[in-house]
Amino acid sequence: MELSESTKVVFFVSRIFGLAPYVVKKTSKGQIVDYKRNLVLVIYSLCVVFCLAGLTFKGIFVDINSEKPIRFILRMTSATSKVVTTLDVSVVVSACICGVFCGIFGLPLVRELNQRLNEADDMLLAYVATGLKETRKVQRKGLTMLVLVGIIITGALALDIWVWFRIADKLKKEYQDSGANVLGYCPFYALYYILMMFHVLFAQSALGISSRFRRLNVALCHVFPEFNKTPIIEITSVSSANNVSEKLDNGSEQRIGLTVISHVNHPRPGSRSPNRAIEDLAYIYASLSTGVMLVSNTFGVALLAVLGSCLLHLVATSYFLLVELVGDKDAVFSWIQALWLFIHIFRFLLTIEPCHITNVESRRTMAIVCNLMRTCKDSLAKERLENFWRQLVGNNSVFTACGLCTIDRHIITSYCGAITTFLVILIQFKERDDKELPRRRY
Repeated sequence: MELSESTKVVFFVSRIFGLAPYVVKKTSKGQIVDYKRNLVLVIYSLCVVFCLAGLTFKGIFVDINSEKPIRFILRMTSATSKVVTTLDVSVVVSACICGVFCGIFGLPLVRELNQRLNEADDMLLAYVATGLKETRKVQRKGLTMLVLVGIIITGALALDIWVWFRIADKLKKEYQDSGANVLGYCPFYALYYILMMFHVLFAQSALGISSRFRRLNVALCHVFPEFNKTPIIEITSVSSANNVSEKLDNGSEQRIGLTVISHVNHPRPGSRSPNRAIEDLAYIYASLSTGVMLVSNTFGVALLAVLGSCLLHLVATSYFLLVELVGDKDAVFSWIQALWLFIHIFRFLLTIEPCHITNVESRRTMAIVCNLMRTCKDSLAKERLENFWRQLVGNNSVFTACGLCTIDRHIITSYCGAITTFLVILIQFKERDDKELPRRRY
């Protein structure tokens, strides 16, 4: 996670939810110089997540063993629904626990990541001017993300609680403990805030690296004034860097899916030579690529749990929505399921899109260097650009979840296929359960 003045709002909110048990050490000027684990905050994080997890499972156990389970009255009509619902709850608990443990044990990686980001910022100041306006822009983005996520999840949870209380009121005359069963799920709803805060924390970290890649690309264009007058051929779809290089030499840019865009002149704050600039920017690129790997390693286990929870929630919510639409057709409950389906899609994209944006900026660097190699006349600068190009071709740093899957837009198609397959299987199991249920009554 990125810890700086521009991201302090997200940091302090995540600390409230137990995801960042760190204290920040500052200089007299307010500059952040170090981060340390705090024993009190660590104990607080563990107590919060494990107490909520324990109370969640207690609420499920009490509800299941009651005369008329409120939470499961519409869901647990079959063995398949019971398994899906239990996994639906358990995966949220496991994702929150993994997120807290990643925050506790990921401090060395967090410290190294922030050192690299601070070093990149200092070096980029020689080529791209930044100031208070840029810092406030990052703060506004983080605050907007927090407010948006908070409003969406609060609204969804409030509507969900209202629906279950509505069901409980119908059974109140016959079962007096129906309202208490609904209240037993409040710890489960609280875990959703921790889960959504983890999404925001990861998105902020990925977008922080993306902004540095963007400034690096602007700096590359500023280093060569003559390049600002030349159209940039931006690589939008790359299957192989070597194939791209060969086709660029053959002048077949348009046939391999390249887009021609123009660039605008900006004043350069620094006056360093192109040769020195290429070395600096190549070093920054390598450092940021390592930062991508550090973010992946910091959040690895939690990312795997979150992606698994997204898959399971999308399957479970779609399944219950289909069952409701073809079954009792309760309009209110159907709308709630549709709302939850939207939320799970939203948090899935909240994980995928920041990684995609970072990957796009990283690939744009390759396009810019490729165009510089074509237009540069200085033999020494061209040689260093070729070295930079080799570095870009050999770079394979992408966001991953424990190295098991790459996090980018390609995973969306994989999820769509998996969701369709699981839905077909669950519907087949439900049909079998529906056929066996009348037999069991006799």
